[in-house]
Amino acid sequence: MSISKWKIKGIVDDFTECGCCGRRGLKRTVAMMPLDADGNEDGTAEDVVYYGTSCAAQALGWSHSRVTDAARAARAQRKESDSFARRMISIYAPLEFAPARDKIRVFYGRNQGLRGKGLKATEEVAQLLSRARATLADTMVSPARPSRIEDFRPFAVIFTRDERIHLVQPLPLGRAEREKASGPLLRCVEQIRGKLTIVAALDAESARDVAYADDLTREYNTQAWHALHG
Repeated sequence: MSISKWKIKGIVDDFTECGCCGRRGLKRTVAMMPLDADGNEDGTAEDVVYYGTSCAAQALGWSHSRVTDAARAARAQRKESDSFARRMISIYAPLEFAPARDKIRVFYGRNQGLRGKGLKATEEVAQLLSRARATLADTMVSPARPSRIEDFRPFAVIFTRDERIHLVQPLPLGRAEREKASGPLLRCVEQIRGKLTIVAALDAESARDVAYADDLTREYNTQAWHALHG
């Protein structure tokens, strides 16, 4: 059985011209990475080609529907990888230069099943951050995504009385605007007799993760935000 010369990396909206036939004005194109003789990726972002679905199907020897399904699956996987990367950065980036004991406490608090496995928590945190940043810096199918603490924004997280998250809402960056936005949030807290927590993160999903984290994680999260924004 012959090995395909291409691997589908996803569907792209930014490139609307087929790199094979030159057709323009396409709604989207399929990003494909060349493969070597053993079926391994053979290139970088600069080597990715962008074909319309018909040309992609012809290049792969697949049906049009199979190409479309594979491209959608690749896009979904990319979104999942980006989401995980944002969560890891939102959790661990504020701890990057923390004492080793604090990194160990946070890492094993989140990964209790890894205790006794011979892992060094400080090295694991560094690797998690490195992989997460590489994921968000990958420009094969989309521009680089925010990945720095400087890119964090504040989120209001309201908990119910039984410690479930009732609401996650982004807050304005300006202090005066945040104070103005706090009125309705505090009324909501009073109405449900809940609790309001402010965290900093790359997106709302990451904010939920930080809000549910341990006290030490939230402490470093708050310190990192105030160090940049006061």
